[in-house]
Amino acid sequence: MRLPRLRIRKRSQEGAGGKDAVDSLVDIEPVKPVASPERLRLSVIRGDSRLLESYALYEPWAYAYIAEDVKTGVISYIVYEVGLTPQEESVYKSIVDYITWELEPPKVPVEDVREYISRFARRAIRLFQLKLGRTPGLSWSKIGYYIERDVIGYGPIDPLMRDPNVEDLSCNGPGIPVYVWHRRYEYVPTSVAFGTPQELDEFVVKLAHLAGKHISVAYPVLDAILPGGHRVAATFQREVSTKGSTFTIRKFREDPITIVDLINYGTVSPELAAYFWLAMDYKMTTLILGVTGSGKTSTLNSIANLLRPTYKIVTIEDTPELRLPQENWVQLTSRPSYLVSGVSEVKLYDLVKVSLRYRPDVIIVGEVRGEEAYVLFQAIATGHSGITTLHAEDIDAAVKRLTSPPMNIPESYVPLVNVALVIKRVTKLDELGRPRPVRRITSVWEIEDYGKYRELSTWDPLRDRFGVDLEGSLVVKRVAKMRGVSESEVVDDIMKRKAVINYLAATGRRSYREIASYVYNYYYRPREVLKEVGFEEG
Repeated sequence: MRLPRLRIRKRSQEGAGGKDAVDSLVDIEPVKPVASPERLRLSVIRGDSRLLESYALYEPWAYAYIAEDVKTGVISYIVYEVGLTPQEESVYKSIVDYITWELEPPKVPVEDVREYISRFARRAIRLFQLKLGRTPGLSWSKIGYYIERDVIGYGPIDPLMRDPNVEDLSCNGPGIPVYVWHRRYEYVPTSVAFGTPQELDEFVVKLAHLAGKHISVAYPVLDAILPGGHRVAATFQREVSTKGSTFTIRKFREDPITIVDLINYGTVSPELAAYFWLAMDYKMTTLILGVTGSGKTSTLNSIANLLRPTYKIVTIEDTPELRLPQENWVQLTSRPSYLVSGVSEVKLYDLVKVSLRYRPDVIIVGEVRGEEAYVLFQAIATGHSGITTLHAEDIDAAVKRLTSPPMNIPESYVPLVNVALVIKRVTKLDELGRPRPVRRITSVWEIEDYGKYRELSTWDPLRDRFGVDLEGSLVVKRVAKMRGVSESEVVDDIMKRKAVINYLAATGRRSYREIASYVYNYYYRPREVLKEVGFEEG
């Protein structure tokens, strides 16, 4: 859905001293590129709304404008795309028709079908450029953007898929705005919508084809992986959803959130991050709790990146979302069945059982929900380490779920979990006093026995600070016993790791591969790393 025009209020200075600021309306025409939103000092957008934020999605053709209704406080996400002129629209349609009719299936198998189509599309554009020659008023770059968007990309939602701040998209039916989960504003409606049921039906079928799956009236439910690792769930027409076709896309981050990101977001403190690093170093079994969308998987990935490079890791997921730097890593994913009998289905339960044949040091399960939990705990009981996530709001609720059907974990197995933490979405006021969603690890527990849990860390919502009590820590005691050193020496080690993490955060080293290099070097050359980060022995 392209907006015909945006009226933006721009602040300008008048007078010799430049003291009086005057508002002047500036029209942005859709037929020509706009100035980068970052260069405009914007304050108001479209009537009774004010602009909160703006940034480029695909410069100079697509931008995002986040606006707040002054009266209601409702926040909207406006996608602005520079429109095609009638002449450009005609050329665009001709090129799309040519690609549709002339593109042939590859004669030999190719690794990336999208790249194969992309190369053909680029050749088609060059062919039309030669055919039309120099035509005044044509922007081939703009035409190329729309062809890339509609032929290779995700059509009307392609700008949203390009936004790194958007975590997932959902369409609840035709004529309803597509909603996005924005990292700073939670769920907000967008200016993108599918006008007719037929348009939405065709788009859902396209999503299924992109995922290499099938959706129809006979099989109206889709759960698949899109190119790039994005997870899509969809329904077709009114077979199971009353408003018509629907879809939800959970975006996959090629560059995942790391422990340094969590520190920069305020999700965790450096001291707590160093404690997690120690726990991963000594293969402490860890349980990550939270509700849907709280950030359990991101936390799991960031903590797992702190494992020793010598460990063999097996990950088991419904959807491949984890990104680890370790080379000795086996990634297993479940497989649904399209048969009524379900004979071709491969469940998490099956994968956890087979993972034991790989002789792993650490088994990571994306989420436990059923009988696979029992097998995982059996593996932990035999000496393996485990990390997993569970839907629960605190340790008591988690233990009740684990010990109840369908998981049925014996109470005697509960102490096999060393550390449990809960991550929550909470509300915090921003610099303008507006409530904004943030994620915080609100509690960390060490499990001594069934019903006996030591709270190691709590989050103070008033001061937005983390309290960490390492005195009497069960993990510290266990590591000290394993290493044959005193508990104070283990605490000193945590402080050293904290110094390394603070250095990474201060110097902007936040990618998972950068962090992995420092983690590895700390294991192999600790003195050199501590010297680099400026840590001085007390």
